Amino acid sequence: MSLTSLRETWNGIDARGQLTLGVSVLGIVAVSFLLYTYASQPSFSTLASNLQPAETAKAESALGAAGITYKTESGGTQIAVQSGQEANARVALAEKGVLNGSHVGFELFDKTSLGTTDFQQTVNYQRALEGEIATTIEQIQGVSSASVQLVLPDASLFADQQAKATAAVLVDGGSSLDAATIRGIAHLTAASVKNLDVQDVTITDETGSLLWPSSTDGAGPSAQAKLQADALYAAQLTGQINALLTATLGPGKAIARVHADLNANQLSVDKVTYAKKGVPLTKQTTTESLNSKGGAGATPAGTSTNTTPAYAATSTGGNGKSQYKHQTNDTTFGVDKTVQRSVVAPGTINQLDLALVVDTSVPAAQVASLKASVASMAGFTPKRGDTFAVSRVAFAKPPKAPAKPGPVAGIMSDPIGLARNVAIGLGSVVFLFMMMRTIKRRERDPSVPEPTWLREIQSGSLTVAQLESGGHAALPSPPGTRKTAARDQVEEMARVQPQAVANQVAAWMKE
Repeated sequence: MSLTSLRETWNGIDARGQLTLGVSVLGIVAVSFLLYTYASQPSFSTLASNLQPAETAKAESALGAAGITYKTESGGTQIAVQSGQEANARVALAEKGVLNGSHVGFELFDKTSLGTTDFQQTVNYQRALEGEIATTIEQIQGVSSASVQLVLPDASLFADQQAKATAAVLVDGGSSLDAATIRGIAHLTAASVKNLDVQDVTITDETGSLLWPSSTDGAGPSAQAKLQADALYAAQLTGQINALLTATLGPGKAIARVHADLNANQLSVDKVTYAKKGVPLTKQTTTESLNSKGGAGATPAGTSTNTTPAYAATSTGGNGKSQYKHQTNDTTFGVDKTVQRSVVAPGTINQLDLALVVDTSVPAAQVASLKASVASMAGFTPKRGDTFAVSRVAFAKPPKAPAKPGPVAGIMSDPIGLARNVAIGLGSVVFLFMMMRTIKRRERDPSVPEPTWLREIQSGSLTVAQLESGGHAALPSPPGTRKTAARDQVEEMARVQPQAVANQVAAWMKE
């Protein structure tokens, strides 16, 4: 389409249509520009967060030297790089030793020098060991950063003159760590250094409070651990009792609270039990026997008995027999005893304090039943010193929920927003109306302007005879001339004498 045709098409549109079309074109251009600007902006992904100002400055210097696009966020505590450059950014930061907690490890020995002295080697080894331990501690959940200082004594020829190694650990976030985690950090540090005892490790949190060694030397629970155990047990028991009350009376009718005092000491118990009857350990039996068939009788004393007749008589007169047997039993008994060795885990209840508050709308008989149920559920034991307090008070009425605003009130609650929405709606309606009106007008108008000769014939300024002769005289047409008859004549002439019509049209086009 040529420039002339565009100009004629533009001139064929009225002023309002031209304004609408121009505004539409400008809107399309503006939206396209905004979309292009948004799409052309680079996207960034977070590389590191929770940075210190010194770390952010080092990271910016390393990324700028590597030619990587970056930006800082969250007040300089977070750094982001352009998407797709994360790997190159990590490599660049690793080369400069940035974002690793500023800890140097055994990479100090990657580059060695022939002029390094033994003192420098010792210092580098201590620095590397401190950095490796600190980096390991920072991997523990809840630890933001860590700093380790070691004292490594020189080796001594005599064992009794050897000094002890010590370690000082500063943990950022240590105030939120439990006793088990702190004990683990102490043992981790002691196991990483030669000849370092766990009791020679000192752990301090960011507030300067001493976390290790504790008052119990790590053998038992700390006061904080006991408080946590008491609170956890009381919260669990309170939740169970309140759930029972809600299911029985409904919400807002009763509430219970429990205070627990637990025995957090870990005990070792040795128990020896003796039986009433002994157990035979050894048994020995001794038997002694003697058998004799008898012999000559004994002669009485005196000279008369020494004569032969008397001796013969006495010697032949005795014929006695003897038999002897003796048995002895010796039994050694032992004590029947049982030795039991057991470890009593902490958690035994020292005392429970129960408090039950019931609304006055609950009958007294039902309150007594609830008290018995709650006491049985909580394990209430008066001999142990447990206490149970029950009170009936009038509960405060819950505030009434504000009535939902009606559609009119909801709309009028934000007049500025309402005006903005109305303006947007009206602008959209006007824009659509103008566009539809322009489109309908364009549909009614011919897409190509009528030829000049056709307009002159229809207006009556030329007759068919003048058109055949090529005349250009403009005679006034009589009133009442029918344009339909003129159109029919032109069509007939164009069909009979097409060459003449073409010549006339060409003449007009030249004008």
